[in-house]
Amino acid sequence: MMLSGSLMMWAQQRTVVLDAPGTLASKLPQGERAAVTSLKVSGPLNGSDVLVLREMAKAHLAEIDMSDASIVEGGSCYFPVGSDQDAYTQADRFSTRFFYGCTALRSVTLPSTLTSVSNDAFSNCPSLKEILVSGSDYFTSVDGILFNASMERLVRCPQAKQIENYEVPRGVMEIYPGAFRDVKTLKTVSFPASIWSISDFSFYGCPLQTIRCAMTRASIGMAFDERTQGSARVIVPSGSASDFKSVEGWNKFKNIVEE
Repeated sequence: MMLSGSLMMWAQQRTVVLDAPGTLASKLPQGERAAVTSLKVSGPLNGSDVLVLREMAKAHLAEIDMSDASIVEGGSCYFPVGSDQDAYTQADRFSTRFFYGCTALRSVTLPSTLTSVSNDAFSNCPSLKEILVSGSDYFTSVDGILFNASMERLVRCPQAKQIENYEVPRGVMEIYPGAFRDVKTLKTVSFPASIWSISDFSFYGCPLQTIRCAMTRASIGMAFDERTQGSARVIVPSGSASDFKSVEGWNKFKNIVEE
């Protein structure tokens, strides 16, 4: 029984070190991949390697630790869209649709060398609960939510994050496009006075009931969907309701009240 348990643990958790990009498929043969639920991968990864990770993360792979990995250019297309829209790796970036649609993925630790994350890199990941950071000069993570290192930009809240009420930390100035998209538990969000931009689609698909604003004005564009605009209560500082009602985006809300 002990031997059987040890073999099962080995099959579920794997560590793979790549000496060259494009070699993950040979290091982790097709027949072994289905049993792997947790993977730490180190070394340079190109599009061919990302394609393998995506295939695994759409099936059984729940945890990926890439803290000692780096993203490099080259290899195959990892997300075929069509002609000039096909997605390829870019150096030190999670480029467009990097983990898009990886339905089994629950936790990912970013490469420490990563400098950029596309706004749709984690879209349509309904099981994702945490995005972690280790040893990065460019990003930080607070309770599984991804920020840039200075915490002036909130980059992504994982779609499966179980939060009903969220207070955006003081000092955050921008909510990245799609940052909270399809977080199905979020009912109340509170913005600090530092916020100046809430980008497009930031809160689409969230069942928001209350939006609290400490700032007096902020650009929002298409940050909230029509359901939220029609039903959510927006609470703004005393004397600022008329200003909110005159700003494009905020003027679509039916219920703006002063605190």
